[in-house]
Amino acid sequence: MQYIVDMHEIIQDRLNTLNRILQSTSSSSTQNTFFSGRLGLLFYFYHAYQATDNSDFYQLGEKLLEAVFEDLNSGNPGLIGTAFSSGGAGLGYVVNALNKQRLITFEVDNEFNELDKYLFNTALSQIEEDSIDYLHGALGVLHYFNDREQTPVVNAYVNTLVEKLCERAVYTDAGVWFRNHVIKLDEKENINFGLAHGLSGILMILINAWPHVQNKDLVKKVVKEGISFILRHKIDVDFSNEEYTVFPFSIKQEASEITATSRLAWCYGDLNEVLLFYRSHQMLGDAQLTSLADVIGTQTLLRKTSKATLAKDSHFCHGASGLAQFYRTLYLETGNLAYQQGYEYWIEQTVIMLDRDMKEGRWNGKEHNFLDGLLGSAFTLLSYVSNKELHWSRALLL
Repeated sequence: MQYIVDMHEIIQDRLNTLNRILQSTSSSSTQNTFFSGRLGLLFYFYHAYQATDNSDFYQLGEKLLEAVFEDLNSGNPGLIGTAFSSGGAGLGYVVNALNKQRLITFEVDNEFNELDKYLFNTALSQIEEDSIDYLHGALGVLHYFNDREQTPVVNAYVNTLVEKLCERAVYTDAGVWFRNHVIKLDEKENINFGLAHGLSGILMILINAWPHVQNKDLVKKVVKEGISFILRHKIDVDFSNEEYTVFPFSIKQEASEITATSRLAWCYGDLNEVLLFYRSHQMLGDAQLTSLADVIGTQTLLRKTSKATLAKDSHFCHGASGLAQFYRTLYLETGNLAYQQGYEYWIEQTVIMLDRDMKEGRWNGKEHNFLDGLLGSAFTLLSYVSNKELHWSRALLL
């Protein structure tokens, strides 16, 4: 108990420091993007207000939101296309999420009617081009629509996008995978398994859409076949030989040999598949998948070194704070106390690495970056000290 009290005080102290930095730099943000601009920052401040009831945070969030809409109304949106990370889907998601939590008041269905049409039509074209990336492509739009109240219009968008996506599935003897390219067209030839850019994230977004779609059998089939594809590429591990990873991150089509680095992170790694298997249970009812998730998930708890995880700093994407939040999610998903212990371990590592990162100035100029700067770590620490359950990590599929 004393450890928990002391750790709470330590983390509150670090969070106070991060809050001062985020507050003092908030006026320097000129872009309106979710993952590196005002939208991410105001998303944080509103959640900080929710956690603390400190009106200063509310006023900071309100001021930034006003600046975003001033830019939108002046024809200088400060956004890039439709991307969840940097464009219109991120705008829609943030405003809708805050409105759902009654942190702001906004007529989403009326005010975002034109935005929604633009996002939907662009996402349709992106699916046809296999640009389905969750962070930068069509699935960021679907993720946003999944989170919306399912009005007839929004539900029609969800159903159409899901059907078009399922039509692009690549069926093989091993199961189903999806082509996806972010920048280079030859990325289509890579089969990505990760949450950020690959099969785990795609299938989780389909699982989130499943309650809203009419053709539930189609979605169920694609998810089941997608998981089968993942399972067919399972790798034997040997900790004594420093071979830790059960599932690959990415493979070439027709690859004769499968290898993987030891990355364990939010973006890639075995925790992605573990969460996918747990989340699929309501749809598939496969007890064996849940048991496999238990085995692999608890096995990851043995991986605590930088060599075994490649986690070398505090940031969210593939650093300590992302691992901490991931284990928190697994604990909330399952009630397994082993995951709670993993959460406590990686929270401590986040603090240790954050102290070093701050001393070295690692995040100077990246204060507002959600995935690879200070902001993601601040969110993770905020959830640790909050007496209320915060739902910010749903944006990251957690």
